[in-house]
Amino acid sequence: MYQNGDIVEGIITGIQPYGAFVKIDDQHNGLLHISEISDSYIHDIHEYVSMKEKIKVKILDVGTDDHHFKLSLKALHKDAGRKRRSQPHRLLPKQELGFKTLELHLDKWIKEGMDGGNND
Repeated sequence: MYQNGDIVEGIITGIQPYGAFVKIDDQHNGLLHISEISDSYIHDIHEYVSMKEKIKVKILDVGTDDHHFKLSLKALHKDAGRKRRSQPHRLLPKQELGFKTLELHLDKWIKEGMDGGNND
C-alpha cells in the first residue's frame, strides 16, 4: 500500500529526545528521527513538533512488516528546492589530460626546480 518516497499525512502520537512517533492510519505508523526533521542542529525537538499535531512527512523506508516506516520532514523541503543542471560538464572547456601534457612541461619544471624557482 505505502512505498518509499510516498508523502503522507499523520499525527504526532509521541515525542522522545531522539524523535517523534507518527500515526499514519490505524495500521501504519513511523518514526520521525530527530536527524530527519531539520538540517540545522535541534536543541529541543518540541520547538519543531508537538503532540497531536498533523504533519506531512515523506516515507524513507518501509519496514519489513509493512506497518512501520522511517519518516522524514526535511526530505520534503529538499525535493522542492532541488533543480537539475543540464549537462554541467559541457560548460567546461575541452582539456587535454594525461601524461603527454605533463611531458611537454617537464623540462621547464626541472629547470625551475634546479634554479630554486627563480624565473628572473
